[in-house]
Amino acid sequence: MPLPLRSPELACLQDAVFGDQRLRVRYRHGRDGSERSYTLDAYGLVNKAGVWYLVADHQTRPKLFRADRVVTARVLSEQARLRPGVELQHVWQDLRREVESVERPVKVTVRVAPDTLARFLRVHHTDLAAPAGTHSRPDTEATELTLQFRSLGHATTLLSFGPKVEVVDPPELQDALREAAQATAALYPRTSPSTLAPPPDGS
Repeated sequence: MPLPLRSPELACLQDAVFGDQRLRVRYRHGRDGSERSYTLDAYGLVNKAGVWYLVADHQTRPKLFRADRVVTARVLSEQARLRPGVELQHVWQDLRREVESVERPVKVTVRVAPDTLARFLRVHHTDLAAPAGTHSRPDTEATELTLQFRSLGHATTLLSFGPKVEVVDPPELQDALREAAQATAALYPRTSPSTLAPPPDGS
């Protein structure tokens, strides 16, 4: 089934994967914006949090490429030279652990409820990317703040404030907090009234 296009070159990556063909790409790196060309042997495409990643070997070494950073892509006439016995899921899991273990600073925008602002600032004053505004505002109006965390994992501590703190950006942190909240809620299923023990006699 065709993949929903999120990148101008995603269809070309898909053709290379389905046709077991080698691939030539021009890729823009996120760290410094530099561009490099690669000849790749692709295992497949994986979607994580709405972002498509190409899982491929470059000179027999596994690498991960964000589809939206592929500047140009061209399917070559050569057959892909995949390592024998290696499957997409194995390469993906190894690369995913490697990527997630690297701490990358993340900027976060939040809205903090008025009755929680003082406590929030005491806890996160060192994470503020800019000084908190001191101008007066209605007691019912949330305060928007920008914070800088060492990594996405460190930013998930915001979940401890529950609905009093809303993450406005980035979307990947919203996804991470949603998944964590759902996993926690699953530990405490709602008890049906019919399953509750009857009150003792005489109550």
